[in-house]
Amino acid sequence: MELFWLLVLAHLGADFLLQTAQIAADKRTGRRQGYIKHAAGHFLSLVFFTHYYISPAMILLWVVLPAAHTLIDWLKNRLNPPGHPAGAPVFLLDQALHFLIIFCVWQWTATAPCEWIINFYSNLLSPAGSELCGTLFKDTALPTLLITAAIYGYVLLGGSVLVRKVLDLETLRLPDQQRNYDNTRLAGRYIGLLERALILTLTLAGAFTAIAFVFTAKSIARYRELENRDFAEYYLVGTLLSTLLAFSGGLLLRFIR
Repeated sequence: MELFWLLVLAHLGADFLLQTAQIAADKRTGRRQGYIKHAAGHFLSLVFFTHYYISPAMILLWVVLPAAHTLIDWLKNRLNPPGHPAGAPVFLLDQALHFLIIFCVWQWTATAPCEWIINFYSNLLSPAGSELCGTLFKDTALPTLLITAAIYGYVLLGGSVLVRKVLDLETLRLPDQQRNYDNTRLAGRYIGLLERALILTLTLAGAFTAIAFVFTAKSIARYRELENRDFAEYYLVGTLLSTLLAFSGGLLLRFIR
């Protein structure tokens, strides 16, 4: 089961960390270098997360998964007008297909961790380091750590993309959105990341009443702008969607743990 969640983490790293805005733009406009760079990033992410499972089957998987990922992205961009980003439903379908392929490939990949690689990393730790790691994670199983990392990754990184795609809908777009748009969008992205991280963590800890402080702090910063009805609706949709994602992720983690 650990391998499956490592494959999911590799997908998160390739799709949301290593894929820059320029790579995404190149893919949307049909430029070959965008697909090549994204496939290379996916390959590197897979090697990083799964290299201690190295085997002929794993090496084949390092080739098959980036190829399948690239094919899905190409088909997705072919279904949209050139240069036009996919909407929220297409994004969710795209992620579901990637997840399904990872699940199918994992089921047919029978491989075990490579002992000499595990021993190599174990030898890098001093006795004090090994003792510290054993103390920190003695009550937490590796699958639980990986699932936690995957859910945090999807809520924080995938949530940023989903919230942005919903807010980019024509019915929610602000009339004066072009003014200072790039700076506002970047600031909103970081605020959203912090907001979801706090709400997810508070939900996981069972501190549900403390979530109200996140809303209060965010509303104070936007108090004057909320007098504008268009902005208030835009703000409310983004905040509620972001909160729903974080709260759902926290509840799922509480159920799993």
